Amino acid sequence: MTVGQRIAQKRKELGLSQEALGERLGVSRQAIYKWESDAALPEIEKLVNLSREFSVSIDWLLGQEDETRESRDLTPEQLRMVEEIVERYLAAQPKPAPTLPGPEADSETGAQGVRWLKRWGLSWAGLAALVVIVMVIFNLFGRLDQMKQDYYNLQTSIQQVNQSVNSQINSITSQVENILESQNRLTAEQSAEAASFDYPANTVTISVRAVPRTYVEGMTAEFVLASGGETVTVPAREEENQAFTAEITGPLTDDITVSVVFLTGDQRETQVVERFDWLYSSSVPAVSISSGETLRHGRDGWTVEQDVDVLAYNSGDGNPMELDIRLGLFRERELVAWYDPVKRPNMTGELYEFTLKEEVRLEPGVRYCLAALVEDEYGRTWMFPDRAWVIQEGDNTSAWSVDSFDWSRDPADWDY
Repeated sequence: MTVGQRIAQKRKELGLSQEALGERLGVSRQAIYKWESDAALPEIEKLVNLSREFSVSIDWLLGQEDETRESRDLTPEQLRMVEEIVERYLAAQPKPAPTLPGPEADSETGAQGVRWLKRWGLSWAGLAALVVIVMVIFNLFGRLDQMKQDYYNLQTSIQQVNQSVNSQINSITSQVENILESQNRLTAEQSAEAASFDYPANTVTISVRAVPRTYVEGMTAEFVLASGGETVTVPAREEENQAFTAEITGPLTDDITVSVVFLTGDQRETQVVERFDWLYSSSVPAVSISSGETLRHGRDGWTVEQDVDVLAYNSGDGNPMELDIRLGLFRERELVAWYDPVKRPNMTGELYEFTLKEEVRLEPGVRYCLAALVEDEYGRTWMFPDRAWVIQEGDNTSAWSVDSFDWSRDPADWDY
């Protein structure tokens, strides 16, 4: 059991809730939850208090003592080692005399014992020595098992301590970063949001607002948008409560940064207001390809599935789009064959159905994939590839594998 499992077990045996145990220890219910889920390790002081509440040792809480000992039966491997030692001992013993010594051999029990000793070539002293050897070995294996368990428990405790320390360090680092950022921030308030999109022009307009932390009479401001290697700067309007606002338009990409620049005389101070990720991608419809088993194996080799469905979802802004979708089979991003459309809806959110009229046999050792070339009503195009496969050499009907190659979504990287 882990440390957390042991704490939970004893708490439940005492009929305590996490909140009640927390009150006894002077910690929150969340702290008890973290201990029991092994997300954090109790501090030394809390371990001592836990051991008192549960009437157990700290070693038990840390897994250094077992409530129940494992069975001490020898494993088959250990038995083989004992048998080998016994065989070596017997081989080293001198053969006994042909006659049986002593009157004790007259009794039936004594005779049986002597016959047993004779059969194995053992004297009573040898038998005693053998018993001692076996007991020593048995005890040695027991000690080794316990040492292994102790080592495992120690490793587990060290890992839990490391996790707890790393978690605390990350939390402290984050707090320090937030404090430093707050102390160095130029604004008392700031905000930015995407207000509108112009898809034919592939631009976005962002509404931005910033209130300086220290306002100086005569201060002005401007906003800067950086996107797609371009920079756009617009002057800000000064509103009530010393707030500066503006609408700024720039290229629609997945990496947009909007900053404010406060101008006081010849002094310029700049601060990032907002970073926008995936604005462009969120305007793209989501397309998925459903091709069943994808590949088929026949008498003449591997062929690709001939009936394929493509499902297109609305773009991230929720506006339905008219899409033109073409489905192709590609070999190393080079077109092998286009599929023929069977059903082509006008809007996203419906199935596009395709079929391949002729079978295409696949060559081993190269990458293939199905990919949908999508064009929206604004003329923007994307490539949506499905997973890739590589046919393995040989005649095994299951000899194909999925390749995790990261296919590009830029149509310029494809040959069609």
